[in-house]
Amino acid sequence: MIKKIIVRSIFFILLVTGFKTIAQPYSTGIGLRLGGITSGISVKHFTGSNSALEGILSFGRHSLLLTGLYEKHTAFPKAEGLYWFFGGGAHIGFFDRDYGYYEFYYRSHGNKIKYIDYYDNRTSFGLDFIIGLDYKFKDAPVNLSLDVKPFFDLSPGFYGYWEPALSIRFTL
Repeated sequence: MIKKIIVRSIFFILLVTGFKTIAQPYSTGIGLRLGGITSGISVKHFTGSNSALEGILSFGRHSLLLTGLYEKHTAFPKAEGLYWFFGGGAHIGFFDRDYGYYEFYYRSHGNKIKYIDYYDNRTSFGLDFIIGLDYKFKDAPVNLSLDVKPFFDLSPGFYGYWEPALSIRFTL
């Protein structure tokens, strides 16, 4: 177990340090995130040559979820406009009328609901992580991101979610 962690850590360090850092080809992108629970409006703004802040406003049936992320971007050599990124942040969610993540997840994937975690007008908060690819088209003000964003509710209970998504943004 420890050997696997050490090998993966070394691989990750080599991966991070092996790519050249270049300024991102846009400063701000505004658009849609298409995924699951955290689908909604996405705004990404670069605060430096390789660091960005991303905000996601997700709204669904009886819910509102606000997510804030800090991301580090690294360019792929010989692939103009293509970057990989990773980061983390936090979220806060507001749910009403006996509705929570559990119900949404199972109904949207066509599975039978064995247990639904109901709360009356609950507020949840937790931690988010993200890793993905970001591409800016050279001659068009369009950016595409493909990512995986695991996140965990810490309150009112501990729940974990694994969510892939595609974001399409207009760039400024």
